[in-house]
Formats: sequence, structure tokens, C-alpha cells
Amino acid sequence: MSKEEIRKLIEEAKKAEKAAFIFKSNHNFGAAVMTTEGEIYGGCNVDGVISSQGMCAEMMAINHAVAHGKYNFRAMAVVDEEDFIWPCGACLQYLAQFYQTTGEEIVVVAAKEDGEYRTKTLSELLPEKYLSSSFGERLKQFKNK
Repeated sequence: MSKEEIRKLIEEAKKAEKAAFIFKSNHNFGAAVMTTEGEIYGGCNVDGVISSQGMCAEMMAINHAVAHGKYNFRAMAVVDEEDFIWPCGACLQYLAQFYQTTGEEIVVVAAKEDGEYRTKTLSELLPEKYLSSSFGERLKQFKNK
């Protein structure tokens, strides 16, 4: 990925972060995913009165892309105000589901508000990700959709 693509991804995550619905956690996160075509979709975290009804920014960004018919991702960025925050295990596994559509590595960017960032691959962050043998071929049907 180019530095310019990473910058655009981080900027979209920062915009989404401002919309976080955080009456309980008091910690806003922004995330964004980049499709294999270069389109970017943002998401923010949403607290739920019932914990299981909340949603992480990463899942929100993925679902935003899916709502627009996009299933193939090149990269994801997560923005925090002060620190490098990587997606939680659940979000990484959710991203791994979409990894299976193309089988191509996904770059994950952890960024601070000031634009400083670090990158790792999905495989580095979740080396033993669960890959579905039951649905593997069906997931590949979403490649290039």
C-alpha cells in the first residue's frame, strides 16, 4: 500500500470516529476499510445499553462496505486518540471471513490522531485465524462482486 492510500484510510477512520455513539464506554474509535478497488468505508463504535447490542468500529466499517455491495478488502485502519490500538480478536476474525473471498492478505493499520501509524497484516495479528472449510467455496463466490 502506498503512503497516500494509508493517509486516506486514516482520514476516513478519523471522520468516522467523530460520530461514535459512546454514552457508556466514553472511548471513541474510528475505523475504515479499503476495498480491492480502492473505495473506503468508515465506521465508528456504538455502545449498547445491553452490552451485546454494541458494535466495534471495525465491524461497523466492514458492514458499511457490505451494505454497499463490497466484500473484498485490501486494508483496514483503526484510529485512537493517543495510542496504537489493533482490532480485537473478534474483529480480526470477522475480517478473516472476508479475507476468504479473495485469499489475499489484508493490511491492518493502527493509527494515532496525529497521523502516526504502524502496519501489520491480518495473518500477523491473527496467525491461527479460523478459515471455514464448510463455506470456503461459497465465500469465494463474493470475489470481485
